Amino acid sequence: MADPAPDPPPRRRVARGEGEVTQWPRGVVGYVSSGPEDATPSPDEDRVANRLELAARLLDVLETQGRAVDALRARLADARAALAAGDRGRAHELGERLLGDIGTVAGEREPTRP
Repeated sequence: MADPAPDPPPRRRVARGEGEVTQWPRGVVGYVSSGPEDATPSPDEDRVANRLELAARLLDVLETQGRAVDALRARLADARAALAAGDRGRAHELGERLLGDIGTVAGEREPTRP
């Protein structure tokens, strides 16, 4: 009879607010920003702007599949406008809702237009 598999190591309990756990993709290991700690990230590292760019790219993909994305693009424009106006909280909220709705549209079986 084979020895049973060893128990996996215990998982480290994550403290609430650890940004790298909730804000960076699982594949990123040992991320170090290019600027000083606590500094405003460069445009290339800005999480909200990058999430909105992701939404734009996903909308491009959905459009190539024949999905109706005009209303979603208008919402993306609203989120980008909020970010440009300095309202990061609103831009983040709009962007996250948009990404959720993009996921819903992507999960639909049939394109919404020919």
